[in-house]
Amino acid sequence: MLVSRAVLRKSRLLFATLGVLAALGACSSGPLPVAPQRIAVEARPNGIAIRPSDGALFITDDATNSVLASVGGQPFARFAALPAVSGQQGGLSQLVFVDADTLMVERFGFGTASAVFELTGAGAGAPTPLTGLDPARRRLGLASIGHGQLLSTWFIKTGNAPQQGGLSLLTYDAATHTTQERDLMSGFGKPVGVAVQGDTVYVSDQANNRIVKASLSVLLNSPAAVTANATFAKIDSPDLLAIDANGTLYTKCNKTGLCTVAPDGVVGVLADDFQNARGVAVDAAHHTLYAVDRATSATGTSYIRSFPLR
Repeated sequence: MLVSRAVLRKSRLLFATLGVLAALGACSSGPLPVAPQRIAVEARPNGIAIRPSDGALFITDDATNSVLASVGGQPFARFAALPAVSGQQGGLSQLVFVDADTLMVERFGFGTASAVFELTGAGAGAPTPLTGLDPARRRLGLASIGHGQLLSTWFIKTGNAPQQGGLSLLTYDAATHTTQERDLMSGFGKPVGVAVQGDTVYVSDQANNRIVKASLSVLLNSPAAVTANATFAKIDSPDLLAIDANGTLYTKCNKTGLCTVAPDGVVGVLADDFQNARGVAVDAAHHTLYAVDRATSATGTSYIRSFPLR
């Protein structure tokens, strides 16, 4: 059977295209080179978390001092309201699931009223604060490392003195919510994000434009706080952190960027068109990265953006 030259040319083009795509798939382990998706939100979002059981998205909203949720792809709606502080604007930081139905949320506190709250079930009940925490510590990053244990980043600002920050371990009783706080790392200017994978913990220090890497077991077993000296990666203005299964970190960079940090510390730019990147979270089950794109003004439109991951 004769085949026309046009058909042969089309066939060769198709196989060549498939070959290029296969080569790209074989040599790339990072995000797929596709345009990000945007979901507009009527909120001033900051932190973001993903419920592992169903992939529902949860964000903190500084405009209403509450947690909003998007379940099953539905528009974001109020999940729970957090106690307001008289004379203070809303300021909620990171939030993290410690189990399928329990969400922990940090309040920044502006030097007088920082706190960590527990939200359970459908969010209908009153948020329960962990007791025994220093309200002067301005809290930003939060990570769960096991039953009744959280890692919290914080800094203290007194007058014109330089900011002093650290990473601490919060050990709390799930029934009484009484909490003990122990400092694990010191020597930060403004530690914002914290991410944990296995025995490795990463902390982003926004004031010093760096990410620090440490052994969690060494920190937990040290009799005193370890000074954060070694720099794992240099990055301009990092913020909250997320980490994927391959050990790649994701965080804000520069004024309008969202960056990756490879396991060897090499920094790459995932996107450079953000208004103000804030919280990031990895949905491991659906191979997707979510990032908060916060409007630079109170009247602007904020977005939740998604990037597919390999």
